[in-house]
Amino acid sequence: MKLRINILFYVVSSLITIQTLAQDTLTHKSVFPTGIALSYGQGSYSVKDEYISKEKYTGSIPYYSIEWVRFHNQNGYRLQFEYWKSTNISNNNVSAEVQQFNFNQDFIYPIGRFSFLAHPVYAYLGPSVQVFYYEIYYHFVAPGTFITPTTFGTIGSLGINTEFLYPIGNKFAMEGLLRSNLVSFTSKNIDEQRFPHEKSPALLSVVSATKIDCDLLMRYYPIKRLSLSLGYKFELSRINNWDNYVGASSNVVFTVNIKI
Repeated sequence: MKLRINILFYVVSSLITIQTLAQDTLTHKSVFPTGIALSYGQGSYSVKDEYISKEKYTGSIPYYSIEWVRFHNQNGYRLQFEYWKSTNISNNNVSAEVQQFNFNQDFIYPIGRFSFLAHPVYAYLGPSVQVFYYEIYYHFVAPGTFITPTTFGTIGSLGINTEFLYPIGNKFAMEGLLRSNLVSFTSKNIDEQRFPHEKSPALLSVVSATKIDCDLLMRYYPIKRLSLSLGYKFELSRINNWDNYVGASSNVVFTVNIKI
């Protein structure tokens, strides 16, 4: 009986040791989901641009994204193109069409690792370059004519990104991303009669022009070089200068990632 207990203890200890060694071999580079990722999402959207109307327009909007992530030595970078478009935006009986795209270039630097519930959490931080553009087409009907006022704007910014990766075993991981601009070269339609002495574009701080992205997802690895993820994405764009503009989308996003 004592011999069986000793053998069982040895087997359990060996398994724990093997698992611990395997976890120790993980690095910031090896746990990061590099390669090509394609994403699709559905969710809600709301927007208000006071150049056209002080009313808020809401509706549903799909989300599309393609990105490329690669690491060189211990540091990485991301190139990402995001696109939203919807004709299902309205306020009472007035409808609108919205499209917007976003280009991100993130530089990714490991900044440390800590433990949470017996699993390591990998942290990253780096600068970001971002170009955001939106267009809104309002459908107003007047007697004898059809008028479609249009408004658009851009936010070209320098900012910062931070990410956290939380591997859970060999098949699952939780991930979080927060990206924000710091200073932006911003332009939009403005009412020149109301702002005769102001120019667009202008250099604005994050207080006057804001672009924030927040992602939270669960990733699953069915095989070594393929991962699937399901998560939540929130995007906020805001220009608090000239005629105020604010737009926000909230999407549930599914992603396929292929490691090359």
